Amino acid sequence: MEKVLVAGTRANIDDSNGSAFGKGNVIPQVALIKGDIRAISPKQLAMAKNKMVEITNQSLPHTNASITFDEGYPPMPPSNGNRNLLSLYSQVSQDLGYGEVIAVDPRRAGAADISFAANHVDMALDGLGLMGDGGHTKDEVADLKTLKQNARKAALLIFRLSQHR
Repeated sequence: MEKVLVAGTRANIDDSNGSAFGKGNVIPQVALIKGDIRAISPKQLAMAKNKMVEITNQSLPHTNASITFDEGYPPMPPSNGNRNLLSLYSQVSQDLGYGEVIAVDPRRAGAADISFAANHVDMALDGLGLMGDGGHTKDEVADLKTLKQNARKAALLIFRLSQHR
């Protein structure tokens, strides 16, 4: 999700779009911000939310602020199972001649649907599909050669995992 900030005499945010009315020589009456929080663990997420509430509750004189949180994607903490599965996936990639696969720095990772199931399975991976550039912007492009490569890697990984029952 894009981060959106609007401020003015009147302001509104709907999903990722914002609008505001005001003049440049007037202090805005309203400022609205919408964004998301990325955390590596439920504990880190709770700490971030608590800190944000603490800061929000310290409104300056003649002002007030409020903060609300919607349910978002849950954190997906690193685990030994995830690291083992990534190692197997990387080996598959190398065996197919595509090179090593390494984990993305969590600070650069996005929200992932697997996060909803990750706490219910021994191992989980994300980001095995089509690769590209400019993610979630008007400049986003897909690298179509990665579709075939990643499909082959996923198929071989599933086959190998099925052989180790």
